[in-house]
Amino acid sequence: MNKKGVSTIIITVLLVALVLAAVGIVWAVINNLIGKSTRETEIAGKCIGVDVRAKSVACSGEVCNITLERTGTSDDEIGGVKLVFKDSAAGNSSGIIDISGNIEKLVGKTQRNIDTNLTAPDSVEVTVYFIDEAGKERLCQSSSPFEF
Repeated sequence: MNKKGVSTIIITVLLVALVLAAVGIVWAVINNLIGKSTRETEIAGKCIGVDVRAKSVACSGEVCNITLERTGTSDDEIGGVKLVFKDSAAGNSSGIIDISGNIEKLVGKTQRNIDTNLTAPDSVEVTVYFIDEAGKERLCQSSSPFEF
C-alpha cells in the first residue's frame, strides 16, 4: 500500500485550512478598521454641516439663561450641546453642562436656570454632539465661544 499519496492529500487539506483561517483573521481586522473609519467620517461630516452658537446669555450670580441658535446646511438631528462657562477674572470654569436634545434649525432653544457654580461668568463655549448608532455621544471637534 502506498502511504505517500495519502500524506500529500492531508498536507494539501491542512495548507488550504491554514490559508482560509489566515484570510478570515485578516478580513476581520480590516473589516473592523474600515467600519470604525466610516463611523468617524460620518460624524465628522455631520459636524461640518451644523453650527450651534450662543445668541444671548444673561447671568445673575451663578445662574444663567442662554439662548442657542442653530445654523448651517445640515438637517441631521443633533444629540445636544455641551456648555462650559468661564470666569476669566478668576481663571475658573464650570463643569461640563449637558443640554440634551435636538435644536431645530433657525428656531433656537432657550435654557433657563443653569447653575454654573461661578460667581461672575463672562463667556461660554458651545460644543455640539451627535449620538452614534451604538448610543454613544460623539463630540464635534470645533466649539463656538461667546463672550458676554
